[in-house]
Amino acid sequence: MRRNVLVTVMALLLTLIILYFCRVPLSLVVAKYALPQGQITCLDWAFAGLTEVEISEVCFENDDFKAKGENITATPEQIDISALAVEHKKIQKNIDNSESQKLKLPINERRPLVNINQLRVSSHLLKKPLNTSVTEMRLNQFALSGDVIAKLELFADNLTVDFDLTSNVLAPYLPEPIKALSGKLHLSTDGMSINYDAYLNFRANYQQEARCEIELLGRGNVTGDWDLNQAKGDVNVASLPLDINLSHCKSFIGLQQDLAEVKLGETWSVLSTQNIHINKSEITLPSLRIADSSSQTDIQLDTLQVNLGNQTAQGRLELNHHGLGGGLIGLQAAFRYEAPELEFSGDWIASNQQLNLPNNIEFSDVVNQGAFKLSGEQSQLLLLELSSQLTVGKAIIHNVQLENAELNMKAESTIDSTRNSANELWPIIVDKFDMQLAAERYQLQTLSGKHILLRGEAKLDALGALTAKTELDLGSFKHHEVRGKDINQTMSLSGQVTKKGVIAQVDGEMHLGLIANPALSFRDIVLTTSGTMQDAVKLQHIAHIDDFEMKIAHTLDGEINQVAVDVPEQSFLALQPIVRQLSPQIQLSEGIISAKAIGDLATQHYQFTLDLADAGVLYDSHYLHGINFPIQGEYEEGRLALAETTLNVTEIRSGAVLTGLSAQLVTKQDSLSLQGIHANIFDGEISAEELNLSSDDQSILIEAHNWDLALISEAGKSAGVELRGRISGQLPVRIERGEIEITNGKLRNIDVGFLSIENNESVEALKSHQDSIDTAFSLLENLDIEKLSSDVALSPDGWLDLAVEIAGVNEQAKQPINFNYTHSENIFQLFRALRLSDEITNEVEKALNK
Repeated sequence: MRRNVLVTVMALLLTLIILYFCRVPLSLVVAKYALPQGQITCLDWAFAGLTEVEISEVCFENDDFKAKGENITATPEQIDISALAVEHKKIQKNIDNSESQKLKLPINERRPLVNINQLRVSSHLLKKPLNTSVTEMRLNQFALSGDVIAKLELFADNLTVDFDLTSNVLAPYLPEPIKALSGKLHLSTDGMSINYDAYLNFRANYQQEARCEIELLGRGNVTGDWDLNQAKGDVNVASLPLDINLSHCKSFIGLQQDLAEVKLGETWSVLSTQNIHINKSEITLPSLRIADSSSQTDIQLDTLQVNLGNQTAQGRLELNHHGLGGGLIGLQAAFRYEAPELEFSGDWIASNQQLNLPNNIEFSDVVNQGAFKLSGEQSQLLLLELSSQLTVGKAIIHNVQLENAELNMKAESTIDSTRNSANELWPIIVDKFDMQLAAERYQLQTLSGKHILLRGEAKLDALGALTAKTELDLGSFKHHEVRGKDINQTMSLSGQVTKKGVIAQVDGEMHLGLIANPALSFRDIVLTTSGTMQDAVKLQHIAHIDDFEMKIAHTLDGEINQVAVDVPEQSFLALQPIVRQLSPQIQLSEGIISAKAIGDLATQHYQFTLDLADAGVLYDSHYLHGINFPIQGEYEEGRLALAETTLNVTEIRSGAVLTGLSAQLVTKQDSLSLQGIHANIFDGEISAEELNLSSDDQSILIEAHNWDLALISEAGKSAGVELRGRISGQLPVRIERGEIEITNGKLRNIDVGFLSIENNESVEALKSHQDSIDTAFSLLENLDIEKLSSDVALSPDGWLDLAVEIAGVNEQAKQPINFNYTHSENIFQLFRALRLSDEITNEVEKALNK
């Protein structure tokens, strides 16, 4: 009996010894059948006591991952794993479309607690391996630390996680603009749905460009849920406002300074007040509000629906701005996108008492309203329809000022996106463009007036052909002392538009009902225009003022603003309507005039020539014939400079007859003057050094050379008086306030003269009444003059005073004679009287009747 027991015990001990030494291969065999979804690839364990097992290593592998544990101590109460490495395999697997089921976790209430000192997880889905540790504080309650900071709790039908957002595991996956993130995330799932609640605190910097850094700040709670089977859920961010800080964006600061009146805030907030609905194909945002910190600007986005499957989106946009600077701005719009069709339409209204914009642009009492519609395929053709009405009490745009103005505009255009950069045609087609601008008053620099009306229309077809028409009506205008009214201008443009520029032909016509200054007025002036636009704008204008014609060529090319004026050869009489207004006493009789001028309007530098040939002018009792006057000069910075010009006049009839007048026209100290004046008169000469043609007071000295007394006294021959001899002298002339005066003039004989009086009625009458002077007058009847001198004075009203002294010998009586004589006569009246019998009238009438 004892022997049998002993044998049995020895057999059991031997079996246990064999099993212990064969524990590893036996364990692998058992594991193969116990773990059908994988296999144990390595195992080494040993008993450390009756209730403790030490596993030095264990390896497990299946189709999804492989894991290796080291230095594991297991007791009935606790399993401590020193190191566990899990590697996820990159294997393409068929997607399981089966529905999610409620959790039914095999919770063992008597299992030992599990702790992992070092857990390393690597996967192609991770940017870098994950290192963490796991501590099971109570049964099915785990705490994670290391790269992941979290708490996890398992229930049979639920899983809850509390995740710390400062965990290092998130850093590689955050977008680059996010600079800081903290907070907590709590989520729970029953296997079919997920509920989450998070507190977020983050800061992001978005660098749009070198000059603009935008800071975003968010702090608050986010809650939501997600149905795993229906693939839908709600997100509530009503407690998570997003603040946008633009104080470091230099571009925005510049815009703030430019739009100082609008007063845009530097801080903006974004907030969604209702739940965001999300499913596997659609996102619905019921409401999103964007507002600035000053509460002056509010942007509301309502009912935004985005369908990812059908590629559709729709929603409504509303913008409101209220502020003392920006006034009132309201915009309402709706948009809809159904790939590839887009439609965006709305209307707006804006008003402001005073609006100041950059570049010297100001508006007061502004009201603007309009509507727009954009529709079509974004990658093909987009149709834009726009209508707008703008009224302003006063507008200042650079140097243009308008009062009580109204601008109406309608446009229909097509944007062709298929015209890529290689296509020379412009991608915009203008199907219709109509505008009308009206204002009660206007001002352009020194030009001002009342009632302006500008109408325009334009079209640009698919081939780049451009046609445009404008019509301008001005009720009146004023420029310094120049005034005008009833102005109408029409202009047409036709050409080709490409990305390289515009090539076009310009034609137009302007009618001026009246244009006048204090001295001149013209009616019914016609100005025709033609020209081209290419690299430069070149226009040709032809103006007709009665019978006078003038051509103007205008070139605009970058900074060049050149104008060339051409007055073709034409009758001098064409200027008669102009001259008559300047001085009704002037009458033109003959001549040819022509002129040319060229210069730059920007620099105010001009060069010019003028030629007046064989001209005749009648002024009161004075007639000038054979005037030849070529002028060449330049005008720069308000200063006139003439090349030395010779003035020639064949004949001047003014009672006395001057012939061969010549003088040099020069500029001196910014004024015109005649120098070296010379003419023939009384078979002698008259000369002066200089005559200033300005209105300033001046003194000149007229030199008389070798005048023939016989010609001077020719008018007295019919009265029986004959005078012979030659005289010279000086006549000091003073011109003050346009009136002529001679003082201290002196004439003297230069040879022996002769005086004869025969059958003079006045002398004979004196003899008959006074016998005592008969002898004296008899001595004067034939007198050889040895000395003749006369003082000359002329008053501004035309009275000529002569004090004559004569000394000579009567050869018949052989007696010396001294004779003093004074004479006073209004020569202005004398010249008029002489003109009655002069041949001036006949000459003028002949010229005018040609």
